[in-house]
Amino acid sequence: MSLPETELSSIPMTRQLADQALGFGTPDVPDDVREIGRHCLLDWFSVGLAAWDSPPMQALRAWIALEPSPGPCNLLGSPQRVSASQAALVNGTAGHMLDFDDAHLPSRVHPSAPLWPAILALAQARRLSGAEALAAFAAGVQVQSRLGVVMGNSHYREGWHNTATLGTFGATAAAARLLGMNEEALCRAFGFAATLTGGLRSVFGSPAKPLHAGRAAANGLMAAGLVDQGMQTFDDLLERPRGFVQVYARDFDPSRIQPEAGSWEARRIVFKYHASCYGTQAPIEAALALRDRVARAGCRRVDVHVEPQYMSVCNIARPTSVSEAKFSIAHMVALALAGRDTSNEENLSGSALVDPDVVAWRDRVHVHGDAEVPRANARVTLDDGKDRVTHTHDASQPQADLKQQRRRLLDKSSALLRPRYGERAVARMQERLLDIAQQPSLTDWLHDTVLELDR
Repeated sequence: MSLPETELSSIPMTRQLADQALGFGTPDVPDDVREIGRHCLLDWFSVGLAAWDSPPMQALRAWIALEPSPGPCNLLGSPQRVSASQAALVNGTAGHMLDFDDAHLPSRVHPSAPLWPAILALAQARRLSGAEALAAFAAGVQVQSRLGVVMGNSHYREGWHNTATLGTFGATAAAARLLGMNEEALCRAFGFAATLTGGLRSVFGSPAKPLHAGRAAANGLMAAGLVDQGMQTFDDLLERPRGFVQVYARDFDPSRIQPEAGSWEARRIVFKYHASCYGTQAPIEAALALRDRVARAGCRRVDVHVEPQYMSVCNIARPTSVSEAKFSIAHMVALALAGRDTSNEENLSGSALVDPDVVAWRDRVHVHGDAEVPRANARVTLDDGKDRVTHTHDASQPQADLKQQRRRLLDKSSALLRPRYGERAVARMQERLLDIAQQPSLTDWLHDTVLELDR
């Protein structure tokens, strides 16, 4: 729904969101939420390192080098020290470059990519603890997720990239919490966040998409930092007439800003185990379940039914690059049916794009938008002309067993990083990242974590 300006301005969404970010103490974060935060850190750090030497990351680091800004913060894949805002920009971009990072489906935000880079930069610069960092992560997830619920589907449908737009608010909340700001100050920081943010879905399939995450992280630091240094703006930019909510969403529901009592949005985070857009995850899993049922030579067609929104998000029929392949249901399903490892970035590029076996499968794939298929679900049917076999997969629900989730994420991290850094170095890195809650200061911890990888 949408409201008249006068009624919208009477709902103090900005203040309510600030209260959600600051209204709990560090010890109040439940154990499972802290554990999920550690999982997110491990996953984001690993996929960021895996992307470190990609051509777009080389270009971004070269651009940063044009304006040297020595500071207290580390880049993920280098012992080089830079400013907090540069670290947030580069590390945030790296963490989303492979499009292999975590997701919060109700808000359509990749939560870690804009949050952990801002949190670690500020925590490293100000010698803050790991426990404080985990609490800031929980606060950032809460803010960007609840704002996403308010904005509804129209925000994304109109062409905005939620990780960029809403992620800026999450990073602002996390930074404000680490800076010790009060509610009034955070409301004004949200005002800066509202006018700094942006990011268009029309760049999906190009490196401009991951750049959104880096910019969101850096924008969050800037928004909170400006207020911390005494700069002021309006404190009601969410509900203000022609403010963020009214301008960025055609249909919105301010009544949904408040969560249910005791709920933590971090519990709704899901992870990817295939190196592509989340809209491709369920189709891949369904295809894998059918792979041994019908041989390619006998298969006439493959029908993939997904929620209609994915038809405009990840339905590139004939990808010509790695970035496009990540947004191609047909290509990712073809890779799965051809027996290629869809968690390996190399299988999305170069020869894989024109591999005769993959192309032959891809030519048989027909993707359909189906209003009866729930979000992050897929129904895949293989037809050999005589028989049809079908499998449905639901990728929308978080893993209930956190121990199993940790094991899967450790395996994913090792598969991504072991070829470059070696098994022992990766194991040490994983142990340090998962031990973040015990660290009294993240300043030397992060620097040592980066250095140990190259020993």
